[in-house]
Amino acid sequence: MRFAFYSRTDEYSCAVQTELQSKLVARGFIYDEKTPELVIFVGGDGTFLRAVHHYLKKLDDITFVGVRSGTLGFFCDYGCEEIERLVEDLTKESTKTFEYRLLEVGLNYDHQRRKIYAVNEVRLENPFHTMTSDVAIDGRSLERFRGNGLIVCSSIGSSAYNKSLGGALIDPNLVTMQLTEIATIQNNAYRSLGSSLVLSSDRVITFKGDFSHTVVGYDHVVMESKIALNSVDVRLSRKTLKLMHKNQHEYCELIHKTFVVD
Repeated sequence: MRFAFYSRTDEYSCAVQTELQSKLVARGFIYDEKTPELVIFVGGDGTFLRAVHHYLKKLDDITFVGVRSGTLGFFCDYGCEEIERLVEDLTKESTKTFEYRLLEVGLNYDHQRRKIYAVNEVRLENPFHTMTSDVAIDGRSLERFRGNGLIVCSSIGSSAYNKSLGGALIDPNLVTMQLTEIATIQNNAYRSLGSSLVLSSDRVITFKGDFSHTVVGYDHVVMESKIALNSVDVRLSRKTLKLMHKNQHEYCELIHKTFVVD
């Protein structure tokens, strides 16, 4: 199997990569940065997001697996103390691979349209003044939102920024999107949904409004554009990423360890 790494640049993560690379080559694996079948990310969830975007055009041919070298790693099944176990699991092919759909985001300007993809979420935020946006689901009006911003997350992204906003945690085996408001204005004059909205996989969410001072962010990326943005549409893409898990990977146990246990 051909493999490559995408790692944090700190000394510890680099040492882990060097040791793991040596052990895999000794087992007959081939190190290949250009056309890998397996990408091992060493770090945390941020490293995972960067790895996916780095190999975005090759996702059909790549499976990812994570080694946690920091404090948190929701997508990292293996700790640095489990290198031997990872090598054994890869050698014996005793792991499970799951596919997760990306978010497909259309950014519509006056004379052009740009398409981007996100693993966790896409964000529309205005740090300068109240953002106003008409929100529609499948072309039908839902609300006129006023507040600091809106995010749409995938199921696997529900545990990220979405959770910090009070959004629901969604089992990643459910193929859904979730719309969550950021600091919404709720009073006698202005009112919106005021809660997260979980939507089925075939829905399309559209935002229209004055986005002249709005920041568009997705995963670890923040976009800067001097061109006026007119509308944004978000849907679940047919493009997927493949993530390798341990055989005994349990979502509830992961949630417990990440958010409950001190």
